[in-house]
Amino acid sequence: MDYTNCIKLSTHTDTDHMGDIEVVAKAIRIKEILTSQGSLSQPSFVRRLRRLKCHVRVLAAGDHLPIMGSVLQVLYPWQLGNGKNNDSLVLYGRLLNQTFLFTGDLEKEGENEIIERYPQLRVDYLKAGHHGSNTSSSAAFLDHIQPKVAFISAGKNNRYQHPHRETLTRLEDREISYYRTDIQGAIRLTGWLNWHIETVR
Repeated sequence: MDYTNCIKLSTHTDTDHMGDIEVVAKAIRIKEILTSQGSLSQPSFVRRLRRLKCHVRVLAAGDHLPIMGSVLQVLYPWQLGNGKNNDSLVLYGRLLNQTFLFTGDLEKEGENEIIERYPQLRVDYLKAGHHGSNTSSSAAFLDHIQPKVAFISAGKNNRYQHPHRETLTRLEDREISYYRTDIQGAIRLTGWLNWHIETVR
């Protein structure tokens, strides 16, 4: 399989999101890295980008990314941040008749800004923020966007014990189905007319 000219999206600068990018770049030719302006305020991140020697594009709220005949809309951040959790890129997309929201490691403070800025925002599929930490996927945020399904990306037996029980309870109380990579492995959606969720370990 040809993995050349791929685009890497860096939601923010935390090691668990960008730490192995140089290893990945040895196997996959990265054409472009997309990141927030605030991420470029982190010297270690900038040094890593320079070693990769690929084009860097800065994204902010209002930008659009074409994908599979549709677009991903950048909802956040609106202003210069520090490249940390609440400076995560937040992406919203519609593919066929389904909507998706990817929140990086956005925490409650950032979620509240999303609620304020996008009063009509509703989604079908949510990539739960910050690996299911109890600092993200707040009750107010879940009530606002009303997802049907949440995907939680967390390493097996991770030292932070993500996802947090409080977060899972908030999902369960709202009858939001969820899938966990730490238990079920990789998650993928298949089908064009009817979506099917598959897990692979």
